[in-house]
Amino acid sequence: MKNFFAIAVYTLACASAGAQIDRLLEPIKPSATIAKSPESPAPNSKAVVLGDAAATLGAAAFTAELEKELSARLAIRGELKLSLTRPWQPVKLPVADFTVSITELPTSGLSGTFFIRVKVNSGRELVGDWQVPLAAQLWQEVWVATSRLDRGQSLSAALVSVQKVDVLRERNPLISAETDPASLDLVTSVAAGRPLTRRDVVGRPVIRKGQVVEVVAQNGMMAISMKALALENGTTGKQIRLRNLESRREINGEVINENKVHIHF
Repeated sequence: MKNFFAIAVYTLACASAGAQIDRLLEPIKPSATIAKSPESPAPNSKAVVLGDAAATLGAAAFTAELEKELSARLAIRGELKLSLTRPWQPVKLPVADFTVSITELPTSGLSGTFFIRVKVNSGRELVGDWQVPLAAQLWQEVWVATSRLDRGQSLSAALVSVQKVDVLRERNPLISAETDPASLDLVTSVAAGRPLTRRDVVGRPVIRKGQVVEVVAQNGMMAISMKALALENGTTGKQIRLRNLESRREINGEVINENKVHIHF
């Protein structure tokens, strides 16, 4: 009987010791504060460093560089937005830094769709030389009719509003918001909500046909002033025909303001 109890005690002691050993040898669980590994970049993400000497060039980074380069090369006003019209496969780069150079501009100028030729360099290596198909939008602030405008009407800021428009979608050049609408007259009717084009307007004359104006004729330091009859309308800076009221002779002069014309001998 004593031997039975001794064996039982020994068995329990071994089991307890075994449990302690198991706890000591249990693998350490990861701490909740350990940072997770970064997820794979989205297909259109910017260049992402993959290692000490490797990176990829995504579509977003590529088109962003093209927008800056093309805007500078063509002196573009407004916000240029480009998108690739063919699927883009991320390009491996030897280093994270890269440059995009346009070697051939669009042959017919900037339009809704076009091709350009591009080189990509990374470090000292030429990564690629491609002809790239692009779709473009060029957003500029222009004048838009707030209500119907009729032919022959004089424009004013009260009749139009400034809106951002993709000017590449319009067949005719639009009137920039930098132009004073009060300097324009309508030669066509324009529907409400439509942008104004250059075909819709003409410069408002500061001198009108039949008006008597002062003419300043200058030759070097010598200047002569006379009166003349305007034979046609004229805007500032435009050459118009005039008739000298005394000699009845016709002359040409440059419109300076609403009552003065300048001519050179």
